[in-house]
Amino acid sequence: MAGNFQQDLRGGLRMLKKSPGFTFVAVLSLALGIGANTAIFTIINAVFLHPLPVEEPSRLAEMFTRDTLTFNANANFQLTGTSLPNYEDYRDQNNVFSGLATVTFPIPLNWGGQAEPQQLNASLVSGNFFDVLGVKPYRGRTFIADGDKKIGGNPEVVLSYSLWARRFGSDEKFIGQTILLNGTPYTVVGIAPPGFKGIVSLGRPDLLWIPITMRDYVLTGQLKDLESNRRFRWLSIVGRLKPPVDLVQARAAMKTVAAGLEKEYPRDNKGRTVELFSLNESALGINQRKQFSLAGGVLMSVVGLVLLIACVNLANLLLAQAAKREKELSIRAAMGAGRFRLVRQLLTESTVLSLLGGLAGLFVAYWGRNVLWSFRPPFLLDGSIDLSFDARVLGFTLLISLFTGLIFGIIPAIKASGTDINEILKTGGRGGALGWTHNRLRGLLVISEIALALVALVGSGLFLRSMQNAQQFNPGFESQNLLQMNFDLGALRYDADHGQQFFRDAIERAKTVPGVVSASVSSNGVFGGGLAGTIFREGEQTDPNNRGTLVNFDDVTPGHFATMRIPLISGRDFTNFDRENTTRVAIINEAMAKAIWPGQEPLGKRFAIVKEPELLQVIGVVGTAVIGQIGEDPQPIAYVPMRQQYSPFATLVVRTNSNPEPLIGAVRTQVQQIDKNLAFTNAQTVQQILGQGLWAARMGAALLGLFGALALILASIGIYGVLSYSVAQRTSEIGLRMALGAQPRQVLGLVLKQGMLLAMIGAAVGIVVALPVACMAAGLLYGVSATDPLTYLGITVLLMAVALLACYLPARRATRIDPLIALRVE
Repeated sequence: MAGNFQQDLRGGLRMLKKSPGFTFVAVLSLALGIGANTAIFTIINAVFLHPLPVEEPSRLAEMFTRDTLTFNANANFQLTGTSLPNYEDYRDQNNVFSGLATVTFPIPLNWGGQAEPQQLNASLVSGNFFDVLGVKPYRGRTFIADGDKKIGGNPEVVLSYSLWARRFGSDEKFIGQTILLNGTPYTVVGIAPPGFKGIVSLGRPDLLWIPITMRDYVLTGQLKDLESNRRFRWLSIVGRLKPPVDLVQARAAMKTVAAGLEKEYPRDNKGRTVELFSLNESALGINQRKQFSLAGGVLMSVVGLVLLIACVNLANLLLAQAAKREKELSIRAAMGAGRFRLVRQLLTESTVLSLLGGLAGLFVAYWGRNVLWSFRPPFLLDGSIDLSFDARVLGFTLLISLFTGLIFGIIPAIKASGTDINEILKTGGRGGALGWTHNRLRGLLVISEIALALVALVGSGLFLRSMQNAQQFNPGFESQNLLQMNFDLGALRYDADHGQQFFRDAIERAKTVPGVVSASVSSNGVFGGGLAGTIFREGEQTDPNNRGTLVNFDDVTPGHFATMRIPLISGRDFTNFDRENTTRVAIINEAMAKAIWPGQEPLGKRFAIVKEPELLQVIGVVGTAVIGQIGEDPQPIAYVPMRQQYSPFATLVVRTNSNPEPLIGAVRTQVQQIDKNLAFTNAQTVQQILGQGLWAARMGAALLGLFGALALILASIGIYGVLSYSVAQRTSEIGLRMALGAQPRQVLGLVLKQGMLLAMIGAAVGIVVALPVACMAAGLLYGVSATDPLTYLGITVLLMAVALLACYLPARRATRIDPLIALRVE
């Protein structure tokens, strides 16, 4: 058996060497199809299939809060974190977890002692965080599990491996040294292992972790005021299940604990329960996983179509090659080679072809992977995810290579081995019998190729339209000639009075820069979301059955709406007289007016913020601006005067009379003269920020456009190949027609009709398939319907034009056939 295989392999390699043109086209088609699939699978593997670098991740669960009573307009964030008091109760009252740990979102801290002020991102964690995850330090140690007792008693820090390597040069002597964060010295006690980013798979790699007992030194402003509030859900909770407890049992047990807290604290916990998910499932972001999964599925589907088109090309090429070898195969059969022996020989050749295509596909995938990475989200730095070709990726490539060679080589092999020996030898091996019997099969293959290409192109077209719409969307403010930069006065221990003075000085200094038109300070940056809080309409705050409405807040200085050019629809703007010890006021957007007072005049209405006794009076209504992401539902937001609700973490917004990018340095220099220890982050134009917000739309459009173009090229090659083969097979027929008086234009029309009929049937089938497929991806589109007729019409016209060109070239060649030569050959 081994000897026969080696003989088949040598024969296959010899045949491929004798037909370099055939081999090149087949390997190139497969390399493009397999390479595209491997490149996308590399991303899928890194994002979805790589487990977090923790011990037994299947035994870890993340717990979320679900609020069934509080109205939340943001459908993407129905599952939230947990408050600190609730976490402590969950930790102490459960019997299903061997350990329950907590971690916060990254918090920017001022890194002191540097030549220039800088910021580092830190997460507060419970002392048992690393122990619960089973994470061993790369160097040094982690925190002491029972070190959560004394507030402010653990000024220690663990660095991520990435931060240690990037910022501290992988200096092992750095362990035990002190770094200054927000003016407080912390001792570096350990380095986390490579690849560890906490309980998220797509988080920032340059992190550090601080014990939650140091929260008074880390949290500033409202965060510090709310950290013990049961309504303030700022903590993520992860637990390790006790054996043999499973996730279903743990979920039921924790819901029982949550029900007990609801009875004990009805004002804060009524209507709130918990949800548990495997950490492997939640690490991607429990509220975003569906979108990521859908996007990954769309990309894999499109490159799968590309691979299918390449495979159809392979099948057509093998059929054409088999037709050329009719005489050779017939002689072999006449000399005693059985049909199984012939099929095995031909399958060996197709498998060798596919393996060569797979090998070349790895080079295509390496290039494609780098292209894909260039479209990554702005928060992902180099090294954020592992894009190496590991065993899973290589196994995937090998599997689809073998599948391609065997599955799409078997039908041509069976067809070629089943010909009539006598008929072939009688015709001299000119391809008459086999060529004609294969025309119908090859036509079906071309139809399927066109249909697959149309499906891929429709997806590309819809995403291109979606990106165009996203780029032209109205964010609710004028984004041109606008820049912003973030800073945190809490990191430098500014109190409210000094902070307010800093804001006023920063605005005045920014306005001294030539080209600056206006400036303001806001607690939220563009697309920065905002701090959400529960509010009640006047008179409803004492109703125990009313949980209020969750809205976003933004603390702003007077003139902010003019700087952003958010239209003031009714009422008045803030003034310098809206300060502490005066009536608390607010300006709300239209979305909040409709949500809280539908059909009513909101001016003069009052509302209460949970846990705050004083009511706020609505003095104005402004247009609704995007606060989180493009395509979000209108989010209710209440703007309050910075002098009535101070926020030390703020954003300086500056409007210029021209391109603001050259002025960033000058504005930063002017403001930094107030305090040279202040670090600025995210200093960029708003247009750049909006561009970063479009990364998903741009990536989808670019990648699907690339793969759609690839599908179009492969399909056109397929049509060209089929018609070229058909013309070659029908040389005698065409010569006879021309000898009997057929004009070149009639011959041209004959060949074009054959090719375009196949293309039109394929397009019709493709449209029928594309409609339901596109509807499945409708959630990823912005401003365009999955059944958009303009897209379908445009793609169909494009595909028909390319098909016509692919048909014209062999048709033109057919008109140049010399009838005498053709008849003499016959």
